Amino acid sequence: MTTMAEVARLAGVSTTTVSHVLNKTRRVAPETEELVRQTVARTGYRHNLAARALATQSTDTIGVAMSVATNPYFAELFRCIDRLLRRAGYTIVLADTNDDPVVEVDVINHLLARRASGLIVNPLEGNAELVGCLRGLLDDGFPLLLLDRRSTLPGDQVYSECVDSTYQLTAHLATQGHRRIGFVQGNLTTMSAHDRLEGYRKAVAELGLDDDPRLVIAGESDERIAEQRVVAHLATADEPTTALVVSNNQMTLGTMRAIRHRQLKVPRDIALVCYDDFEWADLCDPQITAMAQDVDALAATAVDLLLARIEAPDRPPQAVTVPTEFHHRDSCGCGRRRRQGTAR
Repeated sequence: MTTMAEVARLAGVSTTTVSHVLNKTRRVAPETEELVRQTVARTGYRHNLAARALATQSTDTIGVAMSVATNPYFAELFRCIDRLLRRAGYTIVLADTNDDPVVEVDVINHLLARRASGLIVNPLEGNAELVGCLRGLLDDGFPLLLLDRRSTLPGDQVYSECVDSTYQLTAHLATQGHRRIGFVQGNLTTMSAHDRLEGYRKAVAELGLDDDPRLVIAGESDERIAEQRVVAHLATADEPTTALVVSNNQMTLGTMRAIRHRQLKVPRDIALVCYDDFEWADLCDPQITAMAQDVDALAATAVDLLLARIEAPDRPPQAVTVPTEFHHRDSCGCGRRRRQGTAR
């Protein structure tokens, strides 16, 4: 097992410097911090804050690490979790990750240093240091719940159904005669983005839709990037894209701005559906057809699993998929009918 001293030797710094970087107890030069982090990731060193937290564990604090400031969906999810955990007698400490894996590692260590009894984390899969940190917590038997994004890690996790949900959105547009359907793709550092892309590709293949790689637009789960790239797509496409499936709420806002920038009208010129309903979707004109995640069910299942893990640390891990709900409105171009259904 790699030690802190070995990390220091390989990085060419002192053990004290490694400790300061990992514990955030003193500022070090940015280039030194990055060198230490790269060495930690390369060696697989596990900073054993989890064992320390377990040994001196508080019994009434749960840490939550997720990106709430930039995404209203996560803010609502946190509010539900907070209400349920407070009802169960726990104090909640929230640390915003800004969807940055380096920040996420830092805030996890901060929460552990505060002797959290358990953690709820919104994981990013595409960073070796973060994956190593989460795997280390699981190996140490620390109560950890992975929420919202499916993970390849062998721990308790709760996430919304993504593949069939995105298939249904794409198929719904196909029933209206659309064959050239674009897909605004999220950041592939998350398994959820992969799953939604899989659902879209499955619909394209099974329904005989235009299979053109240019129809997949890399929105990176970012409102501004999605806006810029949808504008570019609509401006340069040699064949018109007649409908769009957008794979999260932030990118939907960017996509709507891009459509307006191109002086197009939804759904007259281009139909639009999205994964992730949002609070003001029915206030837009036209109202946005969306696949909604069940925030209450996600929060309740996550809290139940985490508290069960705290009570019974050795039980087998569980992965729970929560169904979504189809909110049929106007942006898909079907008129003002209202239908609802679930994707499991």
